[in-house]
Amino acid sequence: MPRGMIVFAFDARVGTEIKTKFPKDLDISGDILMRIYSTHSFEESGGFLSMIIGSLNIASYYTGPETNHYVSLILSMDEDPDTYEDAMTDAAREIMTNLANDRYLDMLPSMYTRIKLYPTFEEEQKLAVAYADMTKRIILDRLVEDGSATKTDLLAWLKEKTGQEFIDVDSILNSLVKLGLVKISSVKGLPSESVFLTSDVFITRAPPLAIVKKTQQDESSNPMSRDYIAGVKSYFKNYKPTPEDEKILSEIMADSDSYKVLNLLRLSVVNRKGLEKLSKQVDDLDGALKKIWSAGLIQVIKDKQGEEFYHLKTDIRIEKFYPEYIVNRIRKAYEQKTMANTVLVEHLKHLRDTFIDLKGLEKLKKKEKKEED
Repeated sequence: MPRGMIVFAFDARVGTEIKTKFPKDLDISGDILMRIYSTHSFEESGGFLSMIIGSLNIASYYTGPETNHYVSLILSMDEDPDTYEDAMTDAAREIMTNLANDRYLDMLPSMYTRIKLYPTFEEEQKLAVAYADMTKRIILDRLVEDGSATKTDLLAWLKEKTGQEFIDVDSILNSLVKLGLVKISSVKGLPSESVFLTSDVFITRAPPLAIVKKTQQDESSNPMSRDYIAGVKSYFKNYKPTPEDEKILSEIMADSDSYKVLNLLRLSVVNRKGLEKLSKQVDDLDGALKKIWSAGLIQVIKDKQGEEFYHLKTDIRIEKFYPEYIVNRIRKAYEQKTMANTVLVEHLKHLRDTFIDLKGLEKLKKKEKKEED
């Protein structure tokens, strides 16, 4: 488990200058900071590095020579720093975006919590983190529309679209590669590498089937169960997915506390005492409960004695899917000659590989399920 995080800057006249650290009592000497700075100095363009300095295991991100800020995570020796890379680079970008007037300081505790827990996240959480990130989401939107783009084109477009000057496009795209959403490769005749969409993200509300099935067993004899089933049916009768709702759902999934509460409610209907079993696992139980309540995920029903029970009214489903629509767009681009054939062929190769991988994964899952049965 990480010991803490420190944000510092470097100035040729004064050397290293600590901007903030979390927790506040984290003890890091100026000599250690200079050695972090020296290790990064070999990477002139900035980026993520892992390093061992004395007895310290460190994951660190350098924002580059224009801004000269360092975000460093102090780890225990048995941890793999590389598992924190995506969360660290996201945090560094968020810090730099909110550097003016030290706006990032209030965000630091939640940033640190996300970084600390990121290696334990399920795939659906990691997808939600990516989807909740404005920069990554608009990259995906662009690729859904166009299929592919060069890195240089994406970087210029991102700066214009977001108004942000600090954009480490390589780190952002590498995190999307790890999630299996894009592939990056060189195409002959193009000035920079091309980025190809190979999977899309699907996020929506879905009926909490496990809870519904359990509740239906005593629906006829239990008024509370009848009210719950009626509430679920009424909700989905009028439900329509919207981009605004997708953003709300992704932010809930990306929040560690809210996700833990959601997972408990996916398993059973609980009262307040049942919820408080999570109090040692979450930092702000009431805050998490308020978030999922405000998003309309839960239904609170009282029994005959007036005790409140928390029912999951809508679950959240987020997953990758194969973008068949892109194949039609590639064909159209070929017929209308709006994109170079070399780019279209390269994209088709990546889509083919993704399709083969997905089919292999499906067969493996079916085999495992058969063995379990």
